[in-house]
Amino acid sequence: MNARILGLAAFAVCLAVPAVAAVALSDAAGSYTISPSGSSIRFTIGKAGGGGFDGAFGRFKGTIRIDNGDVGRSKVDLTIYPESVGTGQARIDAFLRSDAVFDAANNPEIQFRSTSVTRTGDTTAVVAGRLTAR
Repeated sequence: MNARILGLAAFAVCLAVPAVAAVALSDAAGSYTISPSGSSIRFTIGKAGGGGFDGAFGRFKGTIRIDNGDVGRSKVDLTIYPESVGTGQARIDAFLRSDAVFDAANNPEIQFRSTSVTRTGDTTAVVAGRLTAR
């Protein structure tokens, strides 16, 4: 279960940033707020034999700081509120919020905090970090 949540959170971090044309990291230096009105965190859960369902988190917040002088000092902070998970299926939503998965009543936040940022190209970097969920 932890691996699934980690994968979901890593994927969520990638999706939280709106799609834009590739800009050199040095030109993108600055601080950015991840805006829920202009971003989304979505997921798909498949099952053996086909089928599955799609969902999203409706509430989240975050910041990205790109350091122009040293990309390695850049930071990503993301907080997701698991009570906002929605699939359009009330039974599945209740299960995801329950203590079997997110335990949203007792663990109201999922947090990702970067621990390193490594430049991989002029417009790309790998962000590693610590995920706190449950």
